[in-house]
Amino acid sequence: MKMSKKIMCLLGSGMLMVTLAGCGAPEETRVQDGQQAAEQQEQESQPSEEQQGLVTDQQQEAGQQADSQAQESQQPSKEGMEESAGPQNEEDDALAGESASIRIWGPILRLEDGNLVIDNRSDVSFRGEMVITVDPEYTRILDGENGYPVEVSELTEGEAVFVYIGPAAAMSEPPIVNATLILCKIPSDLRIPDYVQVTAMEEQPDGSYLLSGNNGIQYLVPMDCEILPYLTRNIVTLQDIQTGSSCLIWSDEKRTVQKIVLFADGE
Repeated sequence: MKMSKKIMCLLGSGMLMVTLAGCGAPEETRVQDGQQAAEQQEQESQPSEEQQGLVTDQQQEAGQQADSQAQESQQPSKEGMEESAGPQNEEDDALAGESASIRIWGPILRLEDGNLVIDNRSDVSFRGEMVITVDPEYTRILDGENGYPVEVSELTEGEAVFVYIGPAAAMSEPPIVNATLILCKIPSDLRIPDYVQVTAMEEQPDGSYLLSGNNGIQYLVPMDCEILPYLTRNIVTLQDIQTGSSCLIWSDEKRTVQKIVLFADGE
């Protein structure tokens, strides 16, 4: 009887172990299946090398298109460049021609047949020896301090002169240029007057005027500014200065005008 009970106990223990072993196997299998599913999902979520290459190419192409559009927006159009270049009307053409005059300076080397030969020491036109053609009907010679007319015969060798000339020059040796205006007898401490053509003359509330010249400078003209006519005894006033008038302007460092010589129309 005791032997039978032992056998029954051994059989029960064996069956219990088998049952426990059967219960553990599926749990381990489920864990392995879960890990494999997670790895597969992770692999599917990562793009392939081919897909990565395609995305990179698309990004580079988009960047190149953006750079191209930015460069095009920064470059002015051909129509805009042509529109902004040059005078816009006939009046501007005339002013542009006048503003083409340039000022040179230097000592007089000698006088030749009523013309001047100077040593141009300015940084414009031809440096060195130049022949200045003086036309009795066209060239104005003025005292640079008081604005009075001067004869060419009154000029002396070694005297410094400031000469307004046109842009054209005869390609000779030395170069030959035509003088529009010659300023002489200028003290060393005097500010050189400006020869300009008026582009605007605007009266201000206090009775002064704002004068704009074709040299790009604006001058403040006080209501009591001294104004002189050239080669006439006519009385001239600030109201006689109109757009297109030619004049010689003395001013200070702030461009406040001290004196004006007004040339007659057509001179």
